[in-house]
Amino acid sequence: MATENQASPKLLSGSNPSFECERTKSLLVKLVRFYSVMGNRPDEPGALALIAEILCQSGTDEQIAAAMMRCTRECRYPVRLPDLLQRMPGQEIPAPEAEARRSWDELMKFVGKYVGSDVYGNCGPEHGWHPENYPKLSDRILDSVRRTGGWVVYLRMTDQDFPFVQKRFLEEYSAWSAVQRVDASKLLTEAPRLHLVSGSVGEPAETRVRRNCSTLPTFKAKPVPQPMTDAQLRDRREMLRQQEETLKARKRETPESQVRQE
Repeated sequence: MATENQASPKLLSGSNPSFECERTKSLLVKLVRFYSVMGNRPDEPGALALIAEILCQSGTDEQIAAAMMRCTRECRYPVRLPDLLQRMPGQEIPAPEAEARRSWDELMKFVGKYVGSDVYGNCGPEHGWHPENYPKLSDRILDSVRRTGGWVVYLRMTDQDFPFVQKRFLEEYSAWSAVQRVDASKLLTEAPRLHLVSGSVGEPAETRVRRNCSTLPTFKAKPVPQPMTDAQLRDRREMLRQQEETLKARKRETPESQVRQE
């Protein structure tokens, strides 16, 4: 039986269809137990059966078991078919994707050790515990961080945010080389134009200043109060004298009213 399981899946499917059917059913039972431990089982009807069929066509029982064991140790987000296929022995992740995932690990170490924030909410390594002697990351990692939201996204990332932030980082990291090859001049629809100053180039500066000042809005000066006439002064003194007499009368009435109340 072990010798048959190590044979090519295509030869097995062509020579013994009944054995492949039994093998798929056995793997389906293993997948049910696998997702009972890992959680987030696919909800679509027939999804597990289709995953089992594709896995049986893609590798041997030993390869599938090794891939499932690696997923239990390495995957933190919902495990799907690509995760299992990539972890089969002999079908490992290609070098570019491995480099991207290693860069993610280095970025997480860097954020945990060097990245901080100031009192205004600005985040970055210049605001961490070592603002002057932190190591320099590659331009590819820094550009990927900038395009996925900046340092604040990684510094305040929660467990719920982890799979989405990691996915965005890996996508930007993989696309970095292609983005760098794009000619920025092709993205501008129209080049900026220089606007000449109105008037002749040889016009004297005094003339330009006088013309510019003539276009400014005019302001009305506040009128200065005129000195009062003798009649106005006499009326003002009379009004102040009456006010003084009124205040004195009120002061005289106040003690008398207090005495009456007592």
